[in-house]
Amino acid sequence: MNAQVPEPQLQDQLSVLRFRFLRDIEGLSHAVTTRHGGTSTRSYKSLNLGFHVGDDEKTVQRNREIVARHLAFDASQIVAMQQTHSANVQNVTKNEAGRGALDWQSAIENTDALITDERNLPLLVLVADCAPLLMVDVEHRVLAVVHAGWRGAVARVASKTLQQMTDVFDTKPENVRVGIGPCLCARCFEVGPEVVAAANEIAPHAVIEIDHKPHLDLRALLREDLMQHRVLDVHLETMSNCPRCEVERFFSHRGENGTTGRFGLYARWH
Repeated sequence: MNAQVPEPQLQDQLSVLRFRFLRDIEGLSHAVTTRHGGTSTRSYKSLNLGFHVGDDEKTVQRNREIVARHLAFDASQIVAMQQTHSANVQNVTKNEAGRGALDWQSAIENTDALITDERNLPLLVLVADCAPLLMVDVEHRVLAVVHAGWRGAVARVASKTLQQMTDVFDTKPENVRVGIGPCLCARCFEVGPEVVAAANEIAPHAVIEIDHKPHLDLRALLREDLMQHRVLDVHLETMSNCPRCEVERFFSHRGENGTTGRFGLYARWH
């Protein structure tokens, strides 16, 4: 009789966050992971979901499968991106199911936002200081996941995603609900003059002086971009968590000197 191979030992308890305004939408499943509950070690401890950061590929696969079991979907169907801080948006269908699910190479290239109206097609965005966004058109059952650092934010990746939802699915911006997940707070986000100039074009109030140096309120920048494109303030929810301030809970590129894992935002219709 063959001995049963034991499950890998989890480093700590799996925990996820959900947007309060989105968790009760019928047919929508979503979650923001933390760094807890996986099998990675060293700088990637423990629920690292990124293949491109130097962690062992098999370990990352196990971590994604752990999340999939917890959220009751098939890990092999995930659609993920090779994120490049662009404003590139792609609609995805069942034809893209599995791209980037269990490796880096097959992920959708040079893309920072995914849109779908398909059922049982889990979309994934990865972050470690940048903002993950979930945008939901309840009327037409369309969702989008977006990766937005300062480059994507000033390139208006959020409103460009919204525009594509409108062009393809006839989404009405005033009906869209948006969740902005954990990202750097203004105090942790010191920026240079090029960022200040770019952010001032959209939201001057998002540039804040702290200790005589400019800092960026990324959440405020993203909110303003969306509200300028008719998303209602009451339909915008922001999580206040900052990865650098809570590095024991989230992966932070700045807080861990560039060597760290990635947490994720998953969403799907079911």
